[in-house]
Amino acid sequence: MQKARSWLLTILGVGALLLGIIGLVSIGAYALTSKRQSSPTPWRDPTIVARGRSIAPDMALLPLAGVDDEEAISRALSANELDSAYSVLVYSTSLSDSERAGRWLLLGQRYQESGERERAGQCYRTAAEVATLSPVMTDLARAQTLLRAGTGLAAVQAYGDAELACDQAHDVAFYSPHLTQAHRQQILQGLQTTYAALGQGEEKWLDLARMVTSGQAAMPQPQQATVVTVPPLPVNAEVAEAEAARQAATEKVLVVLVPPQREPSKYLLNILAEALQAEDQVKQRAYGDEAIAAADLPTQVALAHARVVWLTLKLKVARRATGLSLVPDWEAQEAGIRDQLRAAYETLYKLYARYAGDEAQLTLIRQQLLAGRLGLYPDCPEEALVSELQAASAQSASPLRLKVLTQQEARYFVLTGKP
Repeated sequence: MQKARSWLLTILGVGALLLGIIGLVSIGAYALTSKRQSSPTPWRDPTIVARGRSIAPDMALLPLAGVDDEEAISRALSANELDSAYSVLVYSTSLSDSERAGRWLLLGQRYQESGERERAGQCYRTAAEVATLSPVMTDLARAQTLLRAGTGLAAVQAYGDAELACDQAHDVAFYSPHLTQAHRQQILQGLQTTYAALGQGEEKWLDLARMVTSGQAAMPQPQQATVVTVPPLPVNAEVAEAEAARQAATEKVLVVLVPPQREPSKYLLNILAEALQAEDQVKQRAYGDEAIAAADLPTQVALAHARVVWLTLKLKVARRATGLSLVPDWEAQEAGIRDQLRAAYETLYKLYARYAGDEAQLTLIRQQLLAGRLGLYPDCPEEALVSELQAASAQSASPLRLKVLTQQEARYFVLTGKP
């Protein structure tokens, strides 16, 4: 009897231990699932995030010396100066949407490899934002960007952001009439892997898998986006001379900064500051309201665009996003420069609307929303643009619609084919 009781106690003890282990596993699984079902990250201005970072002036100054942004970013990445690449990229006004998205993905990957998960997440989210809002990217590039961003976000444990990006990649692959079966298959395979990493089941991708295996999708249709291009900027000898002087002054500073890096002398910095301020005076006249009012409509658009480009560079300098204090007066006037840039964007898009016509309305709305989300258009009137977006989208024949989600007062833009 005593022996039987002993065995019973042993069995009960083992059972209790097993139940405890199962409970811990269940709690762990629940915690993991809860984490992977977290909400997307609210939007943060990417240009503000660039402040206070370790920026190498010898890389961040390259655009002021006349090096194009694409080349400057490549050099910074090759030198493993990730924050410098970020600074050039986030203030770039010359990259196409596809180039911009690709660079954000690459920079996110480099931050991820260096162990900076939060920084990587910011880059991946910005790449996804470009893919969502761009009015001109092809649907293939859009889906691939969203998938890569989602995969990267899952890897850095930004699970809510990853799911949002992957859901959009799915909808582009499923609803777009411009993708081949091979393209859909490629997106499907990536989604299956990433959704599994997010703890999501086959319900997330089964409809796309059925489409791919059944061959029910129609032949892809050519994709034509409504592109609003900037008219040629008239040649202005005074502007060209001022730009050349600034580039020459920057090159002299860069010569001093080559490894082993030294601090540039106050003399060289003063020359560069004077060149920048002289250029500002010239461009205020060349691109000012009076010059714009006196021109024909295409030239008005070109001048207004050039003013936006210049004020963006001026704001970058004011925020020390080159890694140096170049024009202290501008630093003290940062808020005013920011207001000037906002007003310049407002003027530009009023002119664009007249220049491009009603057929470009949706394109222009999305361009403005994207410029706002990139941090390039300060205080972008997002709420008003969302109202315009809803009205314009109702007239669109595209099966993919740009919609707005709101969670806890945070606004998210998503592409979806669902009603």
